[in-house]
Amino acid sequence: MWRSLGGLLALIALATGAPGCGPGIPARFVIERDIDGWSYRRYQRVLDVEIAMAGNAAVGHTATYVQRASRSGRGTSVPYANVFVSVYERPQGLAEEVRRQVRALGSYQASVRGLGGGHVWYLDAGPGDRWALWVSGAHVVKVGASDATDDVPEAVVSAYMGVFPSDLDEHGRARDGTASAGEPPGDSPTVNEEEAEFDGAAPSGGDDDEEVPHFLREDAPR
Repeated sequence: MWRSLGGLLALIALATGAPGCGPGIPARFVIERDIDGWSYRRYQRVLDVEIAMAGNAAVGHTATYVQRASRSGRGTSVPYANVFVSVYERPQGLAEEVRRQVRALGSYQASVRGLGGGHVWYLDAGPGDRWALWVSGAHVVKVGASDATDDVPEAVVSAYMGVFPSDLDEHGRARDGTASAGEPPGDSPTVNEEEAEFDGAAPSGGDDDEEVPHFLREDAPR
């Protein structure tokens, strides 16, 4: 009897995704372990989320990872990477709201590219200010690194993409059937849409901070 019960419990554990059978969303929403040469350092919970969405409250979770000082002529600077995971109450329309706000940026070159196993918004304002950002259901994930690195660390993006698969297609819109598809409910900010179908590159130029989400402004904490 006990042997049969044990076998039944084992089958239930496999069916419900026991540890080691695939990635699940961590309890604190960030990966609290080392990632392919990047050493995990600290976690912080924040209320100042990445992208505000009217009528859809969110809480932010951050993690920091560091590498040993490189020998590429950057002195003793230690490369580090920051990850922000914002968790919203509802996923509906989140991808479109992110698209609208990203396309309103004036101080970043924004494009959609494949990175780490999915499509991301790639935001580039030069060394130390490059970010990969994507939507996964009710989550917005943003990965960036210090100017001691040449680019957004793909290993970190890939690890988070395994936990939070991107809903985005090659145009930065939610793919059909994903949880974040649809229009944002309520009176969310909008961007003038008089152009033809978006090809994956956002307009650039201008430094008006009123158009830039707070987390991407020059005085925002890194």
